[in-house]
Amino acid sequence: MKLTGEPGKLEALAEEAVVAACTLADAADPSRWSAGAVEDAAAALEVLAGALAQLDPECAEILSVVPIAAAAVVERAEQAGAGTSSSEAGGRAAAGTSAALRQALAAHGLTRHRVHQLGAALVTVTLDAPEAQALAVLLSRGDALPRQSQQADDGWGAGPAETAAAALADALRAHGTGAYARVLASGQVSAGLTPQTAQAVVAALTSRPGGASRGKRRGLGSGFKGIAAS
Repeated sequence: MKLTGEPGKLEALAEEAVVAACTLADAADPSRWSAGAVEDAAAALEVLAGALAQLDPECAEILSVVPIAAAAVVERAEQAGAGTSSSEAGGRAAAGTSAALRQALAAHGLTRHRVHQLGAALVTVTLDAPEAQALAVLLSRGDALPRQSQQADDGWGAGPAETAAAALADALRAHGTGAYARVLASGQVSAGLTPQTAQAVVAALTSRPGGASRGKRRGLGSGFKGIAAS
């Protein structure tokens, strides 16, 4: 990605967007938001994320969480406007999906994870790189392993954590749309999926023997090493 740094219309428009965002933030108050205002602000986030995603494929992957998160915020605002009973029902359903996913992961020996429900439209799972890669193996259909890591210039798997994230993203997308996986600054892998995809993942995990992932992980290296059964 090459940035020119040359002044022009784009820079002026970006500055206007920052000023508008600051004005909105100054006026924001929990009691002053309406469903329409939330929807407009969420739409602005999606538009800006889409613009930045044009920088390069890696930026697009990083920003892929924004549309899902924005949709979750809008849906949460709509539920709040519809009444407490609707919100409570959505909350119970969300909690049920998260709990089922935690149980399914633990049943396969993947215990070092964090599962969070962000609104009604996004579930995130954070794992260490080896466990992320192990989960990718479990979710691959037909017992096929995720694709091997290619050369760094191929854009897939530039290191252990990156390889695990790419493998997990491939596996998750086979179970639903809108899923992603990326590497955090901590070196862990964070995956995001819709509740529907999360339910499909739970179903896939529960349909496989619980001890399938408890073999010895042979490490990650620069490519996919997989799991050796004990």
